[in-house]
Amino acid sequence: MEGFNPDRRNFIKLCTVAGITIFAAPALWQMGNARPSELGRDGLSWRGSGPEPAFRTDGVAKVTGQKIFGRDFRARDMPGWKQQQHYAFVLRCNRVERQFNGVDWSQIPADAQPYAKITAETLADKKLKLPAFYGEAMLLSAGASPLYYGHAVAILLFDDFEKYATAKQALQFNDQVIRYGEQTPPVVRDPYASWRIIRVEGAQGPEGEDLYSPMQDGLFFPIYRDHKPEWPRGANLSGNVSERGMYYAQQIHDQTRRETESGNWHLVRGEYRTQIIDPMMMEPEAANVWLDGEQQTLHLVITSQSPQDFQELAAHMVAESAFATKIKNIVVHSAVVGGGFGAKDHSIFPYYGLVAGLFGSAPVRLANNRFEQFQAGLKRHPFHMRNTLAIDKKTGKFQSLIAEMQVDGGGRQNFSASVSMVGASAIQSIYYLPRNDISAVANQSMNVDSGSMRGYGTLQTMTAMEMMVNQAAEELGIDPIELRLRNAFQNGWRNTQGAVPKVDLRYRELLERAREHAMWRERVQRKQRFEQENPGYLFGTGYAIATKDYGTGAAAPSAAVQFDAAGRLSMAVEFMEMGTGIGTAQSLLLENILGSAADHCTVGEVDAWHALRQFQTESPYTMSQQHQDQMSADPLWTPVTAMASAASMSAYFQSHVTLQAAEILFQQGLLPAARRLWKRDELDGASAQWRDGKLHYGDLPPLTLAQLAAEAHRDGGVTGVMVHGFNRWEWTEADFELDGRQWTWSIDGLALRRGGSAETVRGDEYQIEKRSAVRYPSTALNNAMVTYYAPTAALVEVAVNSGTGEVRIHGLQNYMDCGRTIVRPLVEGQIEGGVAMGIGHALYEYLPPLAEGAGNGTWNLNRYQVPLAKHVPVWNQQHEILPPATEKDPHKGIAEVVMIPIVAALAEAIYQATGKRFNEVPITPEKLRRALNPQVL
Repeated sequence: MEGFNPDRRNFIKLCTVAGITIFAAPALWQMGNARPSELGRDGLSWRGSGPEPAFRTDGVAKVTGQKIFGRDFRARDMPGWKQQQHYAFVLRCNRVERQFNGVDWSQIPADAQPYAKITAETLADKKLKLPAFYGEAMLLSAGASPLYYGHAVAILLFDDFEKYATAKQALQFNDQVIRYGEQTPPVVRDPYASWRIIRVEGAQGPEGEDLYSPMQDGLFFPIYRDHKPEWPRGANLSGNVSERGMYYAQQIHDQTRRETESGNWHLVRGEYRTQIIDPMMMEPEAANVWLDGEQQTLHLVITSQSPQDFQELAAHMVAESAFATKIKNIVVHSAVVGGGFGAKDHSIFPYYGLVAGLFGSAPVRLANNRFEQFQAGLKRHPFHMRNTLAIDKKTGKFQSLIAEMQVDGGGRQNFSASVSMVGASAIQSIYYLPRNDISAVANQSMNVDSGSMRGYGTLQTMTAMEMMVNQAAEELGIDPIELRLRNAFQNGWRNTQGAVPKVDLRYRELLERAREHAMWRERVQRKQRFEQENPGYLFGTGYAIATKDYGTGAAAPSAAVQFDAAGRLSMAVEFMEMGTGIGTAQSLLLENILGSAADHCTVGEVDAWHALRQFQTESPYTMSQQHQDQMSADPLWTPVTAMASAASMSAYFQSHVTLQAAEILFQQGLLPAARRLWKRDELDGASAQWRDGKLHYGDLPPLTLAQLAAEAHRDGGVTGVMVHGFNRWEWTEADFELDGRQWTWSIDGLALRRGGSAETVRGDEYQIEKRSAVRYPSTALNNAMVTYYAPTAALVEVAVNSGTGEVRIHGLQNYMDCGRTIVRPLVEGQIEGGVAMGIGHALYEYLPPLAEGAGNGTWNLNRYQVPLAKHVPVWNQQHEILPPATEKDPHKGIAEVVMIPIVAALAEAIYQATGKRFNEVPITPEKLRRALNPQVL
């Protein structure tokens, strides 16, 4: 690519925002080559001959160094870019209690001066503002108080690496650089969000109508007084939604108190706390940005899970600034993400890179080192929960749950509102609760921002729930798994929001399998034997189970599948590659429908979908039913055009549209070709079957994919299908008129290709097919909050050193229901990674809040303990994946759920070993040592 030319066919027009045209370059995989890696073109077949692939589609690229991360790219690696590389450094506050009075520029060595100093005044002069999602004060103004630890005050630009490195060494840990003035009170603002989930089952029980629930009655919200939520005071059974809600909430509290006082119910009460955690992804965030003044084009290489959203927000940011007249095009290169765990989803970081590039006289690289990533990167939200679980003493059945959650969102809102809602809706875990009053408040604080980190609130709340269940089992004298079996949620029952889950719930199977395992059945004898053979060590076994929602309630995946005249299949999907092997899994999905896996899969595709010409209007979470009904009449409207690579959405949501595209391609492209070759006017597609790579139909001679593809291309038939879907806890359905016949598919956008030979999916080869009717899920389903679940369970044995408090995992058994696995080894990789993350959260990883925490800029791996190989039971862990109940079981998203039961299982195992119960994580060796040896300081 020589420079930027919007007419080149390897770029497709994305959209125009206030006169700025946005383009997306292909994902960068190979150094110095701005195109996707050639998957499967290296002489080795990733597919192999067995039921599982021989290796990942990107396996060869990974081990030979072709697949690299965004932070590895420099200007010289980008064809057409100016070759000189400049560098940016961000200055940040490590204090918040005093006024910011500017920067002492004399601290920068004379031979390492920046050529540009970007401050809040610079941004104001150029009318540059953050997108509203991220709040205000991108750079702190002199005279203002820092809003949080790590608040940025300036961006410095250097024209060579030596100056940059020298200046950074002089500035990064220098307390004299930023001038602080008089003491100021902490910044206090209203909470980011407050939620209340109240439900009381009706006379018909779990399957009948509720007396009250969010799904049935709606949600209501508090007012804020003195920056604290104040819920409505009125309680009236015949009143509005809030008055009825408060009436039933009071009924729950009163009944819980009465039944407890009368001796019928047993209460487990407790305070539960989780810590701030850093995602610790392999690749810290990075950006490389060049403003090509001659071409009036802004180029950006970013590392983001949500490049689609970045493109649009960046265009608005530029269009509303003084740079609008200087920039006609924005080109975003979405590099492979070296780990994300959610923390690269809507991170603020790329916008600092954008600003640096706007003021640079050459390409500017902004890249966090690990100190900077700790100080400025998104974190996992810490939760403080006060919970009360009521259990009927006679039956062991759960009767009510009252939970109050305080969620620390840090200095910028990010996804705190959503995380607190998801955490509140998840606390019930696998259990049925006839009554619940659950509140969650997402608070602003001076801590580093928390955002979309793996677990998304559910890790925090379900850990507390499992701790309560284990405690209840002991206090009631009921086997912990038996207690869970008595309360396990069943198909058709209503969750805490009053919604009925849409997937088969196999919780009892997971529980019963664990109950029969030797680690559980023989736990008393194994404890006695181990402690006799290992003096000074305490042995214990713990069990926990969890079920995690997957999806967002506004999933909007896209996929395209096509074949060339030789029968080679290629495809593109919207999801980014973050180490999960999505290209491999999505490629393999085609095999049963089209007779072969894809030869090539482009991941993280952005541009091609605009062949669908879809547009969106209001937020899918807040739009009214009236607005949805009105807009649905336009065949190009959709509630959401694109989605981020997050929320464990690839296995189910991305796969859904991949399968839909493949099925439509078979129906509209391959079957007509088969009819012509077999000379059959009527052909039942359901009776045609692929065997050994050939399409069979009765006694007719089998046809290869290459024969069918050649015929489709010769006759001008359909050779590619592009689709878009929308899911609000149910899939949208739409009708399409093709060749005089009506077809109904679970999509809302369709484009077809005829002819074409490109291996990669190109939007300009597709023609839109407008739908004739559409049926979107009701907006009321937003109140369901979740209907898709994937469960895992963990059985853990630990040995605790009674002197040092060190915990060693002696054995671990994991159980999982992920529906139909696509590629089992990839699922197993998710299990192994999830186990490690759970161990880190439970035992090791910890960032203190405020002044001692990551925001002070001094944290790195020398202080932050992540689980190492010696901490993970590499050779002592097993897993069992439930076989699918039917061949039509859905693929379930499991990336996040695996780690959750690990935490509570470890906490219970430690209790069974030591007799010390901990309701706060991490349970560090120091905490255990002090608990076991209180006389020793």
